[in-house]
Amino acid sequence: MVLDKKLLWDELNNLMDTNEMKLSYIDMNQLILENPTKVVSYYDGLFYVLTIRRMKQLAEVFSIQELSLSVINSSNLKDAWKLIKSKMNCSTMEYNSAFDFCNISEDKFRQNLFSMDAQKALKNLFFVADIWWNQKSDMVGHTVSDDWKDEVAVTVIETETTNIQHIVESKFLSMLGVLQSSSKESVVDADSFGGLRDYMHVVRPIQLELEKILTEIQNNGTPSLILLCGSVGDGKSHLLAFMKEKYENLLDNVVVHNDSTEAFNPDQNSLETLEQVLAPYANGFADKSIIIAINLGVLHNFYRRQRENERFNALCDFIDNSGIFDGSHEPQNKADAFRLINFAESQQYMLTKEGAKSPFFLDLIDKITTENKDNPFYDAWKQDQEMGVASVAHENYLLLQQSTIKESIVQSLIEAMIKQKVFISTRTFYNFLYEIIVPVHNKINGNVFSIDVEDMLPNLLYGHPDRSILLAALSEVDPLKTRLEATDRLISEFILSSNTTSFIKEKLGDSSHVGAWKKVNHSTEKGQQIEFSRLLIRHHELLNKKNYDETYTEYIDFLYSFYKGDEEEIGKLFDLLERVIYAWKGSPRDKFIFTDTADKNFRMAVQVKLEPIVDEQTFGSAYDKDEINRFSPIIRIGFSQNGEEFLFELDYQLYSLLKKVGGGYRPNRQDMQNGLQFSEFHEKLLKSADKTKHVLLVHKANGAILEVKRPKFSKAKFEVEKVN
Repeated sequence: MVLDKKLLWDELNNLMDTNEMKLSYIDMNQLILENPTKVVSYYDGLFYVLTIRRMKQLAEVFSIQELSLSVINSSNLKDAWKLIKSKMNCSTMEYNSAFDFCNISEDKFRQNLFSMDAQKALKNLFFVADIWWNQKSDMVGHTVSDDWKDEVAVTVIETETTNIQHIVESKFLSMLGVLQSSSKESVVDADSFGGLRDYMHVVRPIQLELEKILTEIQNNGTPSLILLCGSVGDGKSHLLAFMKEKYENLLDNVVVHNDSTEAFNPDQNSLETLEQVLAPYANGFADKSIIIAINLGVLHNFYRRQRENERFNALCDFIDNSGIFDGSHEPQNKADAFRLINFAESQQYMLTKEGAKSPFFLDLIDKITTENKDNPFYDAWKQDQEMGVASVAHENYLLLQQSTIKESIVQSLIEAMIKQKVFISTRTFYNFLYEIIVPVHNKINGNVFSIDVEDMLPNLLYGHPDRSILLAALSEVDPLKTRLEATDRLISEFILSSNTTSFIKEKLGDSSHVGAWKKVNHSTEKGQQIEFSRLLIRHHELLNKKNYDETYTEYIDFLYSFYKGDEEEIGKLFDLLERVIYAWKGSPRDKFIFTDTADKNFRMAVQVKLEPIVDEQTFGSAYDKDEINRFSPIIRIGFSQNGEEFLFELDYQLYSLLKKVGGGYRPNRQDMQNGLQFSEFHEKLLKSADKTKHVLLVHKANGAILEVKRPKFSKAKFEVEKVN
């Protein structure tokens, strides 16, 4: 959900020291016109504080160590953001926005800025701030009412009256309102599981795991502590609400503590409350089992506090042995009275031999679109139809019911998750469905000629990056950004067609009678051929989804092969990596790599002896599974040399860069910064090489190569020989 810009500006201002003079939103916009350079200087202060807050937030979300504040220098925030990207898993889009802001900020020292520059800086500042604010909001607990039918009406009236005209006239649009992040019904706590939530529930493997553990506890009667861990919004609270509603017998004599950020009284902080709840497991006198839903960041803070205070030693030892924070050994999720279930170990999509799939996302879409009376969304849509209530949202819902379109949307989501590193919580996913069905301005009972082409589902999916962070990520996998001969031919045939209605029916089938396509014959008169051409490309791709990104397909295949332990396939990846190691800084001869940059008169090259290695804890960890849903979308791989082992984490973005380098592309300084982790890995390999026995010196001007060796059985320390 994107926060109103004025409210977001107020949130940013609140980060500043209270003694600082603060610009109001109105004054700030005026200053953009009057003094762009001055207003960007004001942005700098906000961005510096925001960078620190975002770094701390990422450390908590991913349970990793915070960066030292000494590296977050207000005079060079670029370096800080490079570390935030490489060490703290920020998305590529967030990093690019931060980097663009820094570039504009630096420009003000070289020249006076224009209003356009200040507006661009503000846009980038708001993009990063919106991510920070959304994640901060997700980390705050919510409460809901059981009476979902009353709640739907209240939610829609409060949140959407500014965007949807006469929404009370449409039962369907009112029903869709519960999908929004701003709707209370979209957030579940452990004490509430209303009728709509019951309908929307989808069984996941992690639920079956929890049921099994609770059954064991009830059967043996031994009190146990269950840590239900994960990230913000991944379904911990929903699962507990479901268990309390459907399996009350399994929770007999079990204490459920849902909000690990909760304090029982104003004099306690959340960690002190956790200590109080877990006290029976500190002294070994527990008489009841406890389930705690806890975010990984909170668990990490609790663990560090107890290690420092030397309390809860048995629990802390269990956390160590689970490998939940370091992943350096085989995880142990069960020991004595302790159990650990980690949502973060299960992805919302799975790897298969045929590629990546997400039955979970498909099931959630089916819950919205299934054509039966038990589905409250479909029932409301049918009632609107019978009453003659119509809008483009009703038309988009019709498109979403098509199985091919559902599957293509899910594939695009998976692609965005892997390429852009976006995390999609269940709450975020529901809000996404709302955004691709309901445009910002949705007219009820408008005639066919009033439907805006831009409001059709394919365009809402790929063409509105301003509406949410997830849609911004999806805009990066927009079919319009892939230039293909087949696409060019499709558009040429469309434009030259004498009967566009028949042409569209041939290409889109039943979809050709939905929404704006009903007026396609008038596209020439209205001068909308370009708009319809863009819609055609996106719509046709949803009906005929093919992944033309060879690099992405290869990476998915390698990821699957890695977890399956397929040595032959991973051998192909090692072949690429070895080529890249030689090409990264250049190589004058086989088995030799330059140690320095190309701007020197003489360059030194060292001999390397590389042996492929993998992270043995993860390689082949799913050898017996055809569908893999417990994995991390990275490949820990590397080489050993002279008794030292060096691993790095290969994600899609880095693989994409390395593949280019392996194909002959010469990385520039920016590439080396973007691939910072590989650059550091490469430097470690070079440092571990033996430089005492055999090196090459290459003269840049004429390419002459001098071979320097330490001779055997000689008083001479070195022998120098020209070899070309």
